[in-house]
Amino acid sequence: MRQVRRWAIGGLTTAAAGVFMAATAWACVSGPVVNLSTINAKAGQEVGITGTGFQAANQAQVRWNALDGPVLTTVPAPITGGTLDAKFTVPEGTKAGSYVVVVTQTKADGSMSLSPIRAVMNVTGDAGTNPVVGATAASTDTALRADGLTRSDDSVSTGTLALVALGVGGVGMFLAGMAALFAGRKSTAPEAAKARS
Repeated sequence: MRQVRRWAIGGLTTAAAGVFMAATAWACVSGPVVNLSTINAKAGQEVGITGTGFQAANQAQVRWNALDGPVLTTVPAPITGGTLDAKFTVPEGTKAGSYVVVVTQTKADGSMSLSPIRAVMNVTGDAGTNPVVGATAASTDTALRADGLTRSDDSVSTGTLALVALGVGGVGMFLAGMAALFAGRKSTAPEAAKARS
């Protein structure tokens, strides 16, 4: 029974180490980041955008409020040192509210080369006041959707499925190890000493 317990503990340790390494690798994936020169701007105001971690050989596009929103500016390749430095103008007529600036990077064939990067900004009213919480979001024109974006919300990546399977396997190994441990303890209870006559 000790052999079974050793195998169970070894399997449990291996599964836990695998889950830990996969979770760490998943969490440590770094990518580009962007910063805006201001997070509060009026409609028609020019805003600076900088970023790091971009692919030098591919162009970048700054879009307004959605992955398929209007293109505010395009930064042609090469992006020297992977550092983005551009300016865009908040669209005229934009109502006060919270919006998203989305940066996409595409290859020469038009397909996306990186996951989109987002930055949130507030469009203030004429008096420069911040938008009211709960203000309605602006509508977007879906005819301008960027190439390479998924059009359904039910897609799941292979990496996600692999991590789920790894997690389920780890939990199964843990439960099997605990069952073997408790079964081993019950069967190895010492017997009462027999009295000699």
